[in-house]
Amino acid sequence: MKTRCLSALFATGAIALATPAIANSPEEPSLKFSCQVTEGVPTTVAESSESEVQLPIFHWKKEALTSKSSESPEQLCNMVSEKLENYSAQGYDLSSINIVGTQQGGLPVICANAGENDCSKILLTLHAEPQAANAAKDVVSLILDKNLQRNELVTVARGVQSISYEVNFWSLFGIRPKFLSK
Repeated sequence: MKTRCLSALFATGAIALATPAIANSPEEPSLKFSCQVTEGVPTTVAESSESEVQLPIFHWKKEALTSKSSESPEQLCNMVSEKLENYSAQGYDLSSINIVGTQQGGLPVICANAGENDCSKILLTLHAEPQAANAAKDVVSLILDKNLQRNELVTVARGVQSISYEVNFWSLFGIRPKFLSK
């Protein structure tokens, strides 16, 4: 009888001791996006929950945006950083994003897409231009950090050529998440 009581007591104690360890187990890695000023230029940066390293994404250079947008570089930086932060918080798959400069509805847009010809995650829309897709891809090539422009993809959809840059945030931070959602 005493053995049974002791066994139950040990089992209860083991569960009680293990519960805080389970409750405090590390969460899945996440990315945080923010706008910071780097060398005088508003810059959208990503930071992993697992490291102190910050990865610059967009450098909102005034000369690249002149006559392309009504918003200031600071406003664009904050707006796009917030959109990326929201996409990350919603569980949007950031393992393989294409940063695309293309046109949608005749307007130049910059998107963060999971699919090659998809433009569902619009980061910003620029002023109307006669060659909308060219204007958008020119802006992308000027503001996207040069280290992220290694994996260039050229696609043609409905007669419109788009240039995108494939970015795998998890790989850049050296992280392998256990899950991929949305």
